[in-house]
Amino acid sequence: MNNYENDKFNKVIKDKVNDIKIDIPDTLKNNILKTLDELPERKIKKKSKLKNISKVAAIIIVGILTLNTFMPAYAESLPIIGATFKSINDAIGVGDQYIKGAKDINITKKYEDITMTIKNIYYDGVELAIAYELKSESGFDDKPIIFPIIKSGFKNINYKNEENDGEFIDENTYVGLASYAFTENELSDKAKIEFIVNDLYGNWVGSYPKKLKFKFSIDSKDMGKEEYKVNKEIKYDDSMFKINELITSKLNTIIYLDTDIELLKDTENNSENFWEKYTLKFFIQDDKGLPLSMIGGSGRGKNVNDERVKGNYYWRYEGIPEETKSMTIIPVISKSDYSRELMMEKINRNGETAIKIGDEQEYIIKNIEFKEDKTVIEVKVKKYIYRLENLEVEIWDEDKINKYKNSNNGQEEDWYKDTMDIEILETKFNGIDDGYNFTLTLPALDKNKEYFITKMSSGDKILEDEKITINLDK
Repeated sequence: MNNYENDKFNKVIKDKVNDIKIDIPDTLKNNILKTLDELPERKIKKKSKLKNISKVAAIIIVGILTLNTFMPAYAESLPIIGATFKSINDAIGVGDQYIKGAKDINITKKYEDITMTIKNIYYDGVELAIAYELKSESGFDDKPIIFPIIKSGFKNINYKNEENDGEFIDENTYVGLASYAFTENELSDKAKIEFIVNDLYGNWVGSYPKKLKFKFSIDSKDMGKEEYKVNKEIKYDDSMFKINELITSKLNTIIYLDTDIELLKDTENNSENFWEKYTLKFFIQDDKGLPLSMIGGSGRGKNVNDERVKGNYYWRYEGIPEETKSMTIIPVISKSDYSRELMMEKINRNGETAIKIGDEQEYIIKNIEFKEDKTVIEVKVKKYIYRLENLEVEIWDEDKINKYKNSNNGQEEDWYKDTMDIEILETKFNGIDDGYNFTLTLPALDKNKEYFITKMSSGDKILEDEKITINLDK
């Protein structure tokens, strides 16, 4: 049996009906859930929506009791989760970003003993999300993962899996959320699609038979998707990059570029492998200087005579805040020879400690404080940063540093065995002045030891003179 989470709902029910024990039939339970799910939102300041909705549910149940007061208890197993983004977010805390802009489609398909209903969809021109319910007469083997085949016309559409989460209502019912990003700009802003589910657990089982086949229309109108032509060429060494366009949506920012890059051969390992000499990536900042977090990127290219590769790439970042008037793109050249250098500095307890990354970036420890239950470090990052959630620095103790140095700077296998990994429990952003200010919270550390800040440097070069500012007003 699957366990479901009812505590918040049950408490309100118990408070309203006191000690009366009731048993709600399945048909009535379904009607109550349907009523709760379809209730309009009310804007009541500083009051829990869950509490207000639960009051309505309590009134419904109390009304039922006036008709039939002889009902044994069933409220303990009455689920509070329905197949909508709002209900899923209220229950398990995922999908909040899809609530605004959600559209009801309420389509049900059945294959053998499996019934699937897609209740809500969200589409902003880049990302598609669904809220769904699965029912199985024989139960489930595992927690479902929905990796569909998505078609528009006769074309299969590539996508990136974003989110797959949900909860079991009972052993035969699962409510979930799944989302997909169309990063290669293959899907129109307005389209009719087939959404085909042939397996419930994320396995590839082939295109046929089409077991659960949904057909519905998607439309990103009024969802904030915009396209900005850039057409900026950047030449570095003997490689050429052309930034074609920038696409923004509520949840995503994507840069598309063409490349013509020299190839390098893997002569060290005497192999026939090649790699691109350079990669171009970007810092992106809004008009307040805050970075848009990088999500990922991908590309494809054609080998030309084992000398060059011509192709196209994209880099994907989080969405731009609605009030943003402009954004700045700062190009960064990375060498693709995978050369890395670990930068390290002993933390000075009586002053600042700084690590410089190239000519532009600097990580400065302003203070370290050893407390009884935790260790707190104040950090400032100067110039540019890829994201606010993770500084990509580590704190090592003196024992780990010594093992690293005594193993030819980490060249010996398993040199790190029996060393302590110090986890950064929390990264708190404190605002911008002449840099980005953070507080790092670590476990309580032995204050009698020495500690070091470390960061991996890949030799990236920031192309400050090539940065672009794009006006987002249209």
